[in-house]
Amino acid sequence: MNLYNFIKILYGILVSTFAFIISSILLNVIGGVTPSFYMYLITVVFMFLFYYMISKSNKSKLIIVIHNLLYFITLYAIFGKSDNLSLQIIVIIQELLLLSAEGISITRDFYRNRMKSLIIGLLIGMFFTLFESKQVTTFLYPFYILFFLNGILLLRASRAFQYKLSSSRRVKTYIFILVLSLFLFNPYIYSLAIGILGMLYQKIQWIIVKILYVFSLLLVYPMKAIQLLFENKNISDASIKMTNIPNEDQKLIQSDNTFILNVIKILLLIGIVIIILYMFKLVLNKRKFKHKSKEQLFGIERESLEDSFKKKDSSIKNNWIGRKGKILEIFYDIQKETYKKNIFKKSMTANQLLNISKPYIDGEEEFKYIVDCYNEAKFSSHEVSDEMLDESREKYKTLKKKIKEIKKI
Repeated sequence: MNLYNFIKILYGILVSTFAFIISSILLNVIGGVTPSFYMYLITVVFMFLFYYMISKSNKSKLIIVIHNLLYFITLYAIFGKSDNLSLQIIVIIQELLLLSAEGISITRDFYRNRMKSLIIGLLIGMFFTLFESKQVTTFLYPFYILFFLNGILLLRASRAFQYKLSSSRRVKTYIFILVLSLFLFNPYIYSLAIGILGMLYQKIQWIIVKILYVFSLLLVYPMKAIQLLFENKNISDASIKMTNIPNEDQKLIQSDNTFILNVIKILLLIGIVIIILYMFKLVLNKRKFKHKSKEQLFGIERESLEDSFKKKDSSIKNNWIGRKGKILEIFYDIQKETYKKNIFKKSMTANQLLNISKPYIDGEEEFKYIVDCYNEAKFSSHEVSDEMLDESREKYKTLKKKIKEIKKI
């Protein structure tokens, strides 16, 4: 299965889940209809049937009639209930959302906007759960989780398709996650998993309580010692009362004890400050290493158009001088030109911009050369030669003319 067909199926399952949740809430509140997992499975199966019928014919009205009729017959044959007519609302919502997406190009922005609308619909539907039984509300929990998991997967898959980042391995991973989520978040497996987790939580809670109890016992004596250290007067008085030493000698002993206790206090405070400073140093070094390791491993830096000429980081400041700086300016100017044509999007990498521009710009050779020079100048320590800079300028002039000739997308 290619990524295009998989995205369509993902969106179909997302829509089917939404239609099932909303219909279950409304039908239970209005007519007391109890939702069923088998109903959800039938709805998903009819999603595949809808896509099949659309691929074979473009007569939407005929498809809707046949699709609804088959759905009603299937429900009647399986359940044999008198309220099957009201259950038609599930497949009607499904059809409306699927039809409205037909013929629209697959982009992450489209599915993100569509998901926002569906989430608003779910939030409105949640208001009606106040009037339905707790059993039904609990029954729908795994479907909410399934909806959001499929939504996240849909956004990632559509982005990979839009920016031509797909691969057979990536598609297999997406399919595995989808199948696993459908298996884990059906009400039966979900209820079983929640029960097992509840039992494990009780066992773990008992273990944690015992560990904390033992730990508290171990801390009792050190805490008492620290408490006594800070109680100067009580210690000194107690030590004096316990001896039959003359008053003058008692005063000397008391002053010595006070001095020793003050020294211990100062040492404790210094130790605490050193530990805090050391922890800050570890955190900062970890963040710095994490940032560097990402650049070294991937060699990709996401660029934002507004911040392209505003970077103050000393680690990349040197890239903006000499021939390297000229190469960077050439590429950022192409970013601006493609942004005006609605091709470049924020947070695209150079290679993504090259891939997404291929259908619109007849200059793949020039574009690829400039992108390669840009990546080399930005992410390597290689020197940029005069020949490379001159050739980049020539190809840039040709490419810029071709970009200006295309219409805004």
